[in-house]
Amino acid sequence: MKLLSNSAIVTGGAQGIGLAVASRLMREGTSVLVFGRTETKVADAAERLNREAEGRARAVPFAGDVCRAEDVARAHAFATEQLGLPGILVNNAGSLSLTLLVDLPEEELDRVLAVNLKGPFLMLKTFARALIAEKRAGAVVNITSVCQEVVTEGFAHYSASKAALAQLSRSAALELGRHGIRVNVVAPGATLTPVAAAFIDEPSVRRELLARTPLGRAHGMPEDVARAVTFLCSEESSWVTGESLFVDGGSHLRGLHSYWDTLNPPR
Repeated sequence: MKLLSNSAIVTGGAQGIGLAVASRLMREGTSVLVFGRTETKVADAAERLNREAEGRARAVPFAGDVCRAEDVARAHAFATEQLGLPGILVNNAGSLSLTLLVDLPEEELDRVLAVNLKGPFLMLKTFARALIAEKRAGAVVNITSVCQEVVTEGFAHYSASKAALAQLSRSAALELGRHGIRVNVVAPGATLTPVAAAFIDEPSVRRELLARTPLGRAHGMPEDVARAVTFLCSEESSWVTGESLFVDGGSHLRGLHSYWDTLNPPR
């Protein structure tokens, strides 16, 4: 599969879906800036990716905060210096918690909105400006969630942030299409990542997920999401922009069950 660019930035790239995406892009010959919050984690991830790539592409680590404009600018400059002007951006960094609306602290709302919406906005703005200045095409994939469309108790703040990101993506696709920059969304369902493992492995949750997923698996794997992202970063999707691709085994068709009630049964 021929990707749109030889240089990419993947946020939240040190583990889970982000790591799988970086690995998949590198397998296709695209070098990746692995952007994450923790220096040791991004360094370890880059080392692992370079070992697996066996010279087909490079991974370089960058530690910073996607919610800080100065960190975003430094990350983009570093990627350009090390790998060439990035033509692929995958906004994967995210924040999730399970809290009922009436108990939700304002600080938690601010944190989730900052990571899930402000961060992708800052990354997208910086990425697009650089490509427009050089008259270069590009591809952006924003990772949302089935929660952009379906809701359940305890996820009001998370669902709102992901729905907002989906709409930001559609607006960006409209504005940036004239510059040859495509913007799409991949919306995963329950995916077995280090962050989600404890939740998904809870027997009661696992039973509910299995019962509600038409394709007969309780959860997806990071590689399932990575394959969809890679398609949207390739020339195979050159006529696709402003779309949301659900990677969830069809679970959004039945809607989400109440994770809150499952994890907090009446006494």
